[in-house]
Amino acid sequence: QHNDARMNVALALSAVSHGAVVANHVEVTRLLKDDEGKVIGARVRDNLSGDEWDIRAKGVINATGAFTDGIRSMDNPRCDNIVAPSAGVHVVLPNYYSPRKMGMIDPSTSDGRVIFFLPWEGSTIAGTTDSPTELTYNPMPKEEEIQWILNEIRTYLSPDIEIRRSDVLAAWSGIRPLVRDPGAKNTSELVRSHMINVSPSNLITIAGGKWTTYRNMAEETVDTAIKVFGLKPPNECRTEITKLIGSHGYSPTMFIKLIQQFKLDTE
Repeated sequence: QHNDARMNVALALSAVSHGAVVANHVEVTRLLKDDEGKVIGARVRDNLSGDEWDIRAKGVINATGAFTDGIRSMDNPRCDNIVAPSAGVHVVLPNYYSPRKMGMIDPSTSDGRVIFFLPWEGSTIAGTTDSPTELTYNPMPKEEEIQWILNEIRTYLSPDIEIRRSDVLAAWSGIRPLVRDPGAKNTSELVRSHMINVSPSNLITIAGGKWTTYRNMAEETVDTAIKVFGLKPPNECRTEITKLIGSHGYSPTMFIKLIQQFKLDTE
């Protein structure tokens, strides 16, 4: 069961526990360059207080998902866009829409997109759409996308179940940063995996990818940074044995201890 917002916070806290400095709600307004045109930091703004300051660094990694091209254009205003933002909409339905321990995925829907519905956090989650979208900070699901999901899942359910629009408990839209490789011969093709690009000014961009490969993406990006910036790490990459904060001491029977200690019910 993946809760992406919670996972993101866990990642930031884990980075802090390993010595990183994390500044949330801070936006890059421009990149700093030396006399040779190499990127050596960034001018940033705290969007809560309005304060601005410079951060100097041996190197800068652009890992900004759907907003990748905004940073790349600060480095080079004439660079081609490499991200094609795509909207993925999910809806949450009552838990009786799916068995408690079984989900389903079908890669061949009426128009070739993938549909799934799964038990999720006590309810059922269904999706997903995959359509080009505008880049916004707060993407909203469109009504036709919600209706498409409801119409698709109708074909999998018993005919005596009435699928009502009022059964939709929640709906949200996320933006997938699908990428084009600027170095590829056919730049119109979108890549479903990730791509690392080093600009002439040494700005490293990691774009594309997905949650399931984030550690692999990070390892490859940091390995690139070590080469490009001439860094001297004290050890090899340790991501395979590094636990996220909060997961130490976990076991499959840990929930029993929580029930006994805090008198919680099993659910």
